[in-house]
This record gives sequence, structure tokens and C-alpha cells, in this order.
Amino acid sequence: MIQDKNICVIGLGYVGLTLAITFAKLGFKVTGIEINKKVLKSLKKNKPHFYEPGLKESLTKVLKNKKLEFYKKIPRNWHGNTFIITVGTPLDRFKKLRMDPIKKVADNVKLFLKKNDHVILRSTVKVGTSRNFVAKILEKKKVNFDLSFCPERTQEGKALKEIFNVPQIIGGINQSSLKRSKKLFSKITQKILITSSLEVAEMIKLVDNSHRDVFFSYANEVAKMCDSLKISASEVINLGKTDYKRTNIALPGPVSGPCLVKDSYILNESIKNKIAKPSISIEARKLNEQLHVHVLHLLKNEIFKRNLVVKKISLLGLAFKGTPSTDDIRDSFSIKFYKKLLLNFKKSKIVAFDPLVKHEDFLKYQIKRITNIKKIFFKSDLVIILNNNLIFKKLNLNNLSKLMNNSAIIYDFWNLFDNKKIKLSNDTKYIGFGNLVR
Repeated sequence: MIQDKNICVIGLGYVGLTLAITFAKLGFKVTGIEINKKVLKSLKKNKPHFYEPGLKESLTKVLKNKKLEFYKKIPRNWHGNTFIITVGTPLDRFKKLRMDPIKKVADNVKLFLKKNDHVILRSTVKVGTSRNFVAKILEKKKVNFDLSFCPERTQEGKALKEIFNVPQIIGGINQSSLKRSKKLFSKITQKILITSSLEVAEMIKLVDNSHRDVFFSYANEVAKMCDSLKISASEVINLGKTDYKRTNIALPGPVSGPCLVKDSYILNESIKNKIAKPSISIEARKLNEQLHVHVLHLLKNEIFKRNLVVKKISLLGLAFKGTPSTDDIRDSFSIKFYKKLLLNFKKSKIVAFDPLVKHEDFLKYQIKRITNIKKIFFKSDLVIILNNNLIFKKLNLNNLSKLMNNSAIIYDFWNLFDNKKIKLSNDTKYIGFGNLVR
């Protein structure tokens, strides 16, 4: 069997960079390809373009050992045998998967493809893409090659640690591909799961993420119903599953990020048979997408009842999630909600705080950045907690509410505080999503 000592990782986003660094730390010679000039320049200066615990230190080590090098395109003198494709696969405005990133990379790999080279697809794709799209492009080179699909499964905020513990799914176009993928990823973990086909491996990725989306959407549906009944969703969910193993409902909250917002649509696009088209997962995705409608309606009612003039709105958390912490704002519910606030509160000043999101991302969306928590609360009429960063859970709302205007509202999408235990000043009202109790 060919020894895959040199690896070319194409696409250095969250998936590609963490994988490239992991293999480099294990002793492989890794060539990283990134077409974004700004990202490439930053990486060459040992500056990761996103936050991930341990990433900066790990990057420093592999660059110093010369185990990882960065290029805009595959070097002409590259003589390795393994290509790993990790480019992003976004949706278009019609919620259809854009195939151009995959096509562009496959066309490029084809130029360098040699006899018995191994191509591994790790990007999230429609079922059948590896065999019916990527393989067809590579076959034009008219050389024998191996092709595998090995989906990325790590969680942002834990990627560099979790990659060694999460089982690796291996799908191959033939037995040689399976053996090579297994041997390669066994260097990372012994937890290897072999699928019967490329399509099974592709399907696992989509089903896993769609299931999580459905799981969270049901919690959000419960929260919406409890809001309408003026009872506590937290109480309903927590007491209902206490020492009762048949119930396991998640707690409500926004569901967003670069995976969950699109994988249900990719799964739907994978199914050509209209009768077999997924319905539950698509409806769950739409429910999660429309969460802002319910909350804005609720907030407007509360503002009207309190005769509140909203001059300043303060947002806590712009990243798509807070735990594990990340600076990733791709497909973030927070950004979407901010845009809705702009439309609904045109005369209000809107400011935001996030401990990790970069200043340039605030500028990108023209969001006023505040770096001091006290200034966030100072003279605010509406404070909205948008993600579950542990920093927010440690806030002393009792003291911070003293800085707010009279009759202000603190709205918490994540129910980080117990309304019964906090004593707010200035007639400030705390409302948790799904906990608009009487």
C-alpha cells in the first residue's frame, strides 16, 4: 500500500486548518491551500484567522518544525499522494447547494492527479456527489485513483481535542480507498467506522446535523407554546425529564451556524423521489429560522404594556454560539436578529458586545461595538442576550440593572438566569425565551 506521508489540504477554514494542523503535529508533511489572500497572508505570519482554543500555539509549533506550509494554489513541484478537500459548500439564495467550489477544486486536483493518488472529500455535500460528480471530473485524467468521503464531525471550540476522540466515518469508492483512509485516520484515532458505500458516509453527515436541528426545534416549539400559555418552558422541560429516561428534550434557544442552517436543505436536495422528500427536518429548519418573528412580537407587546420608549438596544453575543466559545458569525442568528431590529426599531441606537468576535466583523455589518459591559447596560432600554457565552452567565444583573433606564427589559434567549433569584432595579423586567410567566 502507498504510504501517504505528504498531504495536501485544500481549503483552510475551520475544518481544513484544524485538520491540517492535526496531521502536521502527528509528523505528516502538510501543504495547505487557501485562495483567500488575506487569510493566506495571516496564516503565513502565524496568525489564525479564527478563534479556536490551542490553535495559535499549535500553529506556531508546526510552522517552526516546517511540517505545514501555505500556498494559494497547489505547487507545481508537489509530489504527495493524498489530497483532502475541505472547502466550504454554501447554499445559494434558493436554498440549493452551490457546486462551484467543489467543481473548482476537483478540476484543480485533476491537473495534479497521478496514478494511484488518493482524494478525500471532507466537505459537506449532497448524497452522490463523491461518486457522480467528483469522481467523474477526476476520471477525465484517465489514471487510476482512490476516492473517499470522510465527513468532518468536530465541534467548533473543541476541534483540536475532539478530533482525537470522535469516531471517523470512512466511505470509499473501492477497497483500496477504504484501506488507505482507515490507515490515514487511524493516526488520529482508533475509532474508525467503515461504511458500505460513499453514499452512506455522505448521508450520515447530513442526517446527524438535520437530527440536531429537529431536536432543538422541538424545544423551541415548546418554548413558543409556553410563552402563549404564560407558563415556564424551563420548568416543563426540566421537571418532565427528571429521572424519566424516556424524555430528553433540549432547552430552547437560537439554532444557527454554518452547518445546521444548511444541512437539512442539502439533505432535501439529495432526495429526488418526491414521495420520500424529508418534511420534518425542513419544517424544523423553518421553525428555527423564524424564531425572530415570535420574539419580536413578544417584545413589542411588552414594550407597549410598559409604555417604554426604546432609545437604546444593547446586544450580548454576535457569534452563532457561545458554548463552546467561538468568534464565528457565519449564519449567526444574532446577525439576522440584529437586521430585524434595525427594521423594527428604526429610531433606536443599537450597540453590541462579544468577547471574541473581531472588530472587522462589527464593521462589516455596521454594528456599533462596545467593549465594556457597564457601557452596554448604561441607559439601555432593551438588553438582549443572544448567545450562551459563559461570560454572560456570570454577569451581576442586579447591579447592572441599576445602570439601565426605568422600566427597561432584559430579554434572554438562553435563560441563563433564574427569574426567581434575581432582584432587578429601576423596575427592570427579565424575560427568558419560553418563560414569559404570569
